[in-house]
Parts: sequence; C-alpha cells; structure tokens
Amino acid sequence: MDELLRDLTAEVTHVYRWLAEQAGINHTDLMCLFFVRSSGGQATPKAISQHLGLTTGATAIMLNRLEAARFIERHPHPTDRRGVLIMLGPATEESGLLQLRDYVLRMNQPVIASYSEAELAIVRRFIGDMLANTRDTLRKTRLDKAAPAPAGE
Repeated sequence: MDELLRDLTAEVTHVYRWLAEQAGINHTDLMCLFFVRSSGGQATPKAISQHLGLTTGATAIMLNRLEAARFIERHPHPTDRRGVLIMLGPATEESGLLQLRDYVLRMNQPVIASYSEAELAIVRRFIGDMLANTRDTLRKTRLDKAAPAPAGE
C-alpha cells in the first residue's frame, strides 16, 4: 500500500510540475496559488508561509516573484491596517493554472467510473483518513522542531 501511495504521489507531483513549467513558475509557486484559491481566493502571507513550510523571507521572495508576474495581487487587509491579503492576479486566470482540477477529472473519469458507489465510499474514507493523518503528523513534527528545547538540556 505504501509503495502505491508513494508512486501515485510522485505521478501527481509530476503533473503539477509540468503544469507549473508550462506557466513559467515553479512547483512551490503553484502550491501557493492553489492554497490561495482554496482559502476563498485570499490568504495572508503568514498563512501561506505556514501552509508551505517556508520561512517568512522565502515567502516574501516568492510573493514578490508572483506579484511581478501578475499571478497574485496584494491588497490592504480590511481589519489590520498594517497587514495585506494575497489574492489571485490576472495571470493566474490567463494561464489556465486553476483548471488543473478539470484536467485531472477528465483524465481520471474512466477509472472512477469503473468503481461502484460502495467502493468509492471506501476509497474516499481511506484517502481522507490518510490525508488527515499526514497533514496532522507533518504539522505536529514542524511544531515540535520549532519549539525551543527546555532549559537545562
């Protein structure tokens, strides 16, 4: 099972990297754009940084690069006068990057259609459980590594 999941993850990553290359951006840039989209079309730089596991400096460099290429726009935060919100820019729509979901759905539709609803329910539960476990474990690992060591150690 582990080998199948690793192979599927690698193939999906190849699709994402290919898509990013077509748009002239890198994989992390693409993951940033997907995160902003999945966050209701806007996100703070801090939320992006935390989601991608990047330092604030690396996030700032990435956001500057994406803004210069018009993939994102910075807007004043409505409740924090010093804060900004990151929103998708016109190049994101023009590039077709966010239509990846449609492409993947069309690509996988014959496979999905070959399973019964009962089988798909089990697959959904399995993938959902694996996703939650992976996300939670990574988040906990990152927090544990970021926490300062107790005094005297």
